[in-house]
Amino acid sequence: MDAVLELVGEIASGSDISRWEISDSTIVGRGGQADIVLNVPSISRHHMRLDPRSDGWVVVDLDSRNGTFVDGIATSSEPVRLRDGSELTLAGAVTIRFRDPMATPLAPAIGRLHGVWIDPANDAVWVDARRVDPPLTARQFALLKRLVDANGGVVDRSELVVAAWGEDVIDGVSDDALSALIKRTRKRLAEFEINGPVIDVVKHRGVRIRA
Repeated sequence: MDAVLELVGEIASGSDISRWEISDSTIVGRGGQADIVLNVPSISRHHMRLDPRSDGWVVVDLDSRNGTFVDGIATSSEPVRLRDGSELTLAGAVTIRFRDPMATPLAPAIGRLHGVWIDPANDAVWVDARRVDPPLTARQFALLKRLVDANGGVVDRSELVVAAWGEDVIDGVSDDALSALIKRTRKRLAEFEINGPVIDVVKHRGVRIRA
């Protein structure tokens, strides 16, 4: 879902546009090559850039002449994470409010900021409140879903084979193949983990998810 930028107040730019939807990296500035043009003299030609990340949006100041401020705090060339409702002030002249449509429905749906959550509406996987993107492969997702459904309980390896490959081929899947799938899935999720591994291999018993 696209994020939204809303102009706070008015600017003397001759433009009646006050709302923009963005889905990719977006440059805001005075120059005609910017994605969003704000014709205000104190704003640099390429003033700031907004970038989507797997865990949300960030803003980067592009060495602007008069600075970019997030909720009143000056930024630099280092990315600054945005929250729903963050106000971006350019050169002290124009303020734009950042809106993340995912923020409102997502917070109560997750219910917590730790562990794995799978959105039932679209099967999106979230780890420690960070969305896994690009998505898992179908087999990785099936394995993870079985672990999540167990709610912290240990799942036997044979059950994981059924979940990932199907019951018809259970005798044709080697233990090494399952171990490789578990390893690949853990490696993918490790990119998003903040509070330690979410998949735990229990020796001689099976696998479980961090509840």
